[in-house]
Amino acid sequence: MLQTMLSQEVMTKAAQRLMKLLPYKKHSDVIKRAWQLYRTGHVYNVTVENDVLKGKVTDRGHTYEPSFRLKQAAGSSCSCTTVGLCPHNVALFLYAYNQIDVVGNLIRQWKEPTAKQKHARQKHAKQKHAKQNNIQVSQQPAEQREKDMPPNGNIIEAWWDSFEKAYRRIPLYNITEEEQMRRLVHFFFEMFERPTAKKPFLDHLYYVHASLFTFMKMTRIPQQPWSYSAMMQERHVNQIVQSVQQAIKDLAKKPRTKLHEQLIYASIPYARNILSGELTYFTQILDVYKTIWNNLFTDPSYREEECNWAIKKLNEKETVEQKIPFIAAASYVSFLLENDHRAYQLIEPFPYLATEHIIDFMHTSFAKKQIQRGAEWFHRLEKNMESYLHSLHMTDRDWFVRTVLSAHSQYSIATKSDETERYEQLLQKLLPYSFYMYIDYLFDEQKWKKLTELYMLEKANVDMIPPYHLKSVEQADRSLALPLYHQTIMYYIEQKNRSAYEQAIKHLRKLRAHYRALKQMPRWEAYIIKLAEQTKRLRAFQDLLRKGKFI
Repeated sequence: MLQTMLSQEVMTKAAQRLMKLLPYKKHSDVIKRAWQLYRTGHVYNVTVENDVLKGKVTDRGHTYEPSFRLKQAAGSSCSCTTVGLCPHNVALFLYAYNQIDVVGNLIRQWKEPTAKQKHARQKHAKQKHAKQNNIQVSQQPAEQREKDMPPNGNIIEAWWDSFEKAYRRIPLYNITEEEQMRRLVHFFFEMFERPTAKKPFLDHLYYVHASLFTFMKMTRIPQQPWSYSAMMQERHVNQIVQSVQQAIKDLAKKPRTKLHEQLIYASIPYARNILSGELTYFTQILDVYKTIWNNLFTDPSYREEECNWAIKKLNEKETVEQKIPFIAAASYVSFLLENDHRAYQLIEPFPYLATEHIIDFMHTSFAKKQIQRGAEWFHRLEKNMESYLHSLHMTDRDWFVRTVLSAHSQYSIATKSDETERYEQLLQKLLPYSFYMYIDYLFDEQKWKKLTELYMLEKANVDMIPPYHLKSVEQADRSLALPLYHQTIMYYIEQKNRSAYEQAIKHLRKLRAHYRALKQMPRWEAYIIKLAEQTKRLRAFQDLLRKGKFI
């Protein structure tokens, strides 16, 4: 896939070279044309090889094949025969740049650096976008928008009405789900200027609502079956999540008046909208929900009201899938209210949700220096881990094991306890999915008997065991290796073919050497006689025993 073949460093340096070759002030026509071609989906079939981008660009009814040299942009070419860099070269680069960063950020960086010029250009760009697409979104300061409202009007409702009207004017028909998301991120959302720290509270609140609206619309677009497009959908959603979370955190830093507090409270129903998104984006939805309730809606009365609302909603739903978002919401807000009993009761029957929530609650408690509280959350996970493990899909059990063991590590650090015995008990209970981690633990702790017993339990032959493990066991206590060789020899004999028999003979020689070193040759002789009797019908193996002078 393209994004896995592009180096962040190479793309960043290429962008810097391109901006020097084409200063925005002198080449704005080329850059704007390239930006338009990229945004409207005229770039496709893009590949990269030896730091050279190649692809196709349709422009005014013609198809061109530009190539862009990432390490020597001036040497780029295009079938349009333009001398020097053309809009098709630049559009091709913008398409590739989108794989590592937001193109809008690059365009803004390309323009003049001074704050006043930057502000003027952003305003002009928004007006141009709105004019080109017949979209009208008020760009007045939030205070002015409030003054323009009727005395009893709901300013937030008016904002969402304006967002909806603007959204309806975006051409989203007869295009893929991934392209719908691309337009929402790179066209619709970029019309809203992110306020600076000096901007007033209402400008920040307006931007939060614009980002929530965009996020809500995106998480209602179904994700396609796993493919490149599905991966890009996930990428677009993750991109907007970061914007929403940052907007919320910026707003939370602003001082509030009584009016502002009223508007914060009035924002709660709009924040709830995100819980109705597609479950395929549940992780992102929950991340945004947690951020807004952790940073913005901090009043305990708001949180108690939200918890009651979420519990009421989950009781109204019929299926588990419908209930899950509200269970997660009610549990998280209960945790914020320090009602851990209710938070746990809500999630305890749902392994996936419970695992992620409990880990989050544990980490948060430890971060707040609430050590006992964090320890109790780990104990809840420990109590349920075996039932949770076997309730999960097979492909997720390794993830669960790693999660539990990592949680124990965090628990040990926070509580300053060295509970190696408890860690080993966890490893035992999580078998067979903890096998490799348990093996490493036993080797590090030099518990050779348990190490060999675990290999025997997993029916491992000596050829499957790391040589340094086997050598360490043999050096520590040669007798511990004997059962492993017995098991290995029988494994190869049961294959019933010449090459397997030869492997068995090789290990018989090693086994005989161990018995001799242990001065237990009578045991060896009894073993080889019995083995020869058991395999008397296997002529090829019997021939090898005679050639090896075992019988």
